[in-house]
Amino acid sequence: MAFEHESKTPQDVLVYTDSPIFHKRTVILNLAADVTCGDVINPTTGAAYVAADADNCAVALQNQLAGGARSLVISDTQCVFNPSGLVVAAAAKDAAYAALVKQGNRIADANIAI
Repeated sequence: MAFEHESKTPQDVLVYTDSPIFHKRTVILNLAADVTCGDVINPTTGAAYVAADADNCAVALQNQLAGGARSLVISDTQCVFNPSGLVVAAAAKDAAYAALVKQGNRIADANIAI
């Protein structure tokens, strides 16, 4: 993916953050596939989140091309996410939302147009 079109930004994904500093963190991952802002991922592997990942869940807050030792900004805690900005497989959606809430985040009640 070459990001030839205008992609989402953290403002499309986050409705609110309680802290301008602690709502995100940076991880170094070997990414097998490109990640775009809003992708719900496993923050240990960088792969798309699946229900089997349980509580190991985060939201990418930047775009990053696949490759080794890539720096990626992901969500941490005290975020309110816009559900229309999140990209997660339908089969894993409920588990991902539950994992994000368990980490101290919240999912907004309704989709907000991007």
